[in-house]
Amino acid sequence: MTDSLGLIVGSGFDRLGLDVAARSPTKTPYGEPSSPVLTVRIGAHRVACIARHGERHALAPHEINYRANLWALHERGVRTCIGLNTVGAIAPGFGPGDLAVPDQLIDYTSGRAATFGAEGAVGRETAPAFAALPPSMAVVHVDFTEPFDAVLRGRLAAAVADCGYGTRRGTYGVTQGPRLETAAEIDRLARDGCAMVGMTAMPEAVLARELGWAYAICAVAVNYAAGRSPEGVPMAAEIAASLGSGMARLGEVVRRVTPSLIGDEL
Repeated sequence: MTDSLGLIVGSGFDRLGLDVAARSPTKTPYGEPSSPVLTVRIGAHRVACIARHGERHALAPHEINYRANLWALHERGVRTCIGLNTVGAIAPGFGPGDLAVPDQLIDYTSGRAATFGAEGAVGRETAPAFAALPPSMAVVHVDFTEPFDAVLRGRLAAAVADCGYGTRRGTYGVTQGPRLETAAEIDRLARDGCAMVGMTAMPEAVLARELGWAYAICAVAVNYAAGRSPEGVPMAAEIAASLGSGMARLGEVVRRVTPSLIGDEL
């Protein structure tokens, strides 16, 4: 079975309302992915999916084997991929429960395997970004000016609108985690131009680019970032209150956009 469309689902996977039809444990040249490749039913379609943190949410952001996750989907034929993420809201007018389709990112992480071409890696020869390299070369410099696919972003934003929700563009600041940020760190991200903060868009986005995928993120804000809550509500309470309803909204968007993407070459 091959799937042109794939999903990588973060926190709240169990609240997305996806119907898992099959679980296919797999190993890749980069180790084991976070979860088996899950075949999920979306209407009349079946879509390959990875639970980014594992089905029991046992993996911290820096512990995720991003390369294995993407490679497992790539081997299934995935060429268009939607990342579903939870974020903290930084920008004014953006708050818990709101949806976002980011158009830029800033990477504040460290120590994560961020290329299929690292020393000792196997399997990279079949990744599109490496296909034209001479055998002696191990490093590829992909163009990352626009980190997310513009056409897929547009379709996600249109699906959000069709579901009756507003959507925010903007820059996703990727922090290391698993701890949440200090108020001073969020002030810095705001000065840098970040509209939202999360922990998993990198290296996922750049690995998708190395594989030649059309990749974009649809995110839901589940809390105000540190120091941004207008009412001083503790973040743990905000997350608990927003996660279920926010993931339900993401589920609506996925069901709306999937039929237009199956078998499509973006």
